[in-house]
Amino acid sequence: MKRKILLVDDEANVRKALSTSLQKAGYDTKEAASGAEALERLDEYQPEVMLLDLRMPKLDGMETLRRLKQRRGHMPNVVMMTAYGSANDVMEAMRLGAFDYVQKPFDLAQVKQVVAKALKQPEAEDDAGSMRPSPEERADVPGLLIGLSPAMQEVYKLVGKVSMSRATVLIQGESGTGKELIAKAIHANSPRADKPLISVNCGAIPEKLLESELFGYERGAFTGAVGRKQGLFEVADGGTLFLDEVGELTLPLQVKLLRVLQERTLVRLGGVESIPVDVRIIAATNRDLRERMQKELFREDLYYRLNVVPIKMPPLRERKEDIPLLIRHFLAKFSRETGKEGCYLSPAAVELLHAYDWPGNVRQLENTIERAVVLASGPAILPEHVQVHMEESSQTIESPSEKQGIRYDDRPMKDIIQEVEKEAITRALHREKGNRLRTAKRLGISRSALLYKMEMYGIDVSEE
Repeated sequence: MKRKILLVDDEANVRKALSTSLQKAGYDTKEAASGAEALERLDEYQPEVMLLDLRMPKLDGMETLRRLKQRRGHMPNVVMMTAYGSANDVMEAMRLGAFDYVQKPFDLAQVKQVVAKALKQPEAEDDAGSMRPSPEERADVPGLLIGLSPAMQEVYKLVGKVSMSRATVLIQGESGTGKELIAKAIHANSPRADKPLISVNCGAIPEKLLESELFGYERGAFTGAVGRKQGLFEVADGGTLFLDEVGELTLPLQVKLLRVLQERTLVRLGGVESIPVDVRIIAATNRDLRERMQKELFREDLYYRLNVVPIKMPPLRERKEDIPLLIRHFLAKFSRETGKEGCYLSPAAVELLHAYDWPGNVRQLENTIERAVVLASGPAILPEHVQVHMEESSQTIESPSEKQGIRYDDRPMKDIIQEVEKEAITRALHREKGNRLRTAKRLGISRSALLYKMEMYGIDVSEE
């Protein structure tokens, strides 16, 4: 018997292409031109998988998914489709129980792979009675996360799936990749959204002070303890505790943290009473915890307690397609903050930013755009406004490798910038098929300046 797939999209050509491809692959398909039609056909057809478009008139895909989750009876595995997805769309769809999320224009082979995976999973269960907050009840997080690269799409899917559980999450990634933003997104999309989210940087507080901050203390526990104080675990009760740089915890503190995770109780410093706490833990680190385990600097049992759901944040150099989105976001933000509305980057500055590898990741890019907006005398941001900050930030940014005494590059920064500029000019020449005039316009410089740079860098790209 053929497996049944329901295709829901308001565009007939999209439904036809999907139907033809899936039928050739041996599936039985039915089509629906709207969310309302899909809901009507559900019990009659009983598909195992539904491909559901997000943007449709009247009843859109997200509202259709919500109604599916509220109904009783048959529930297929839902794969959302859209050409206009955002981070919030992906997380909301996964939070509502979608199996997966694909972006248009998609490769039909990719769709067939996702359908095959969905068919291997049991059909979604009706969980209308579960404790899921409505969109009005949960915190809204517009614009919190920027980027729609495949790597970030996978992160958003994980955030959406894990938000509704109480599972401990370990977010790993280099400095500046946005680990705290992910923690905030998980909390904001969870049933704990109306409770506190408490953040603590484990590497920025001395051990003794951190212990009292986390677990609290009783009066007289130490010199200066003139009264009882609740720790952050108690303050975050019912909510979420974000432990940033958890790899910096000392071994004695790791033991105490493990006990809280296992027993869900704590004892204040100087106290004897076991205090129950209901706290969801999200931890983050830019360290390799497995390497620290081998050096006996991190407990193996704590690692597995924290690493229930791992989320890996990609460095910016591995998702360069997100750089234009990030630039626009930061440019708009700092233009408003400085009162310099209408700021824009010249094509040459954009090329320079795109060619750079960003060892400090999104945080470094944000700082670069902020300083460029401040330094620019007019609305146009030129390469020299960007280069100044790249030179300084590359020397001051502290990466995991630099903490271990390893530099990303030992060359003078001037040489690095010249190499980046040479690469940007060469790339622009190839895009314009060697045409000098069009290349100069693309880079925002004069033709004579382009020719000078080409001679200086020894660039020889023939005109096609």
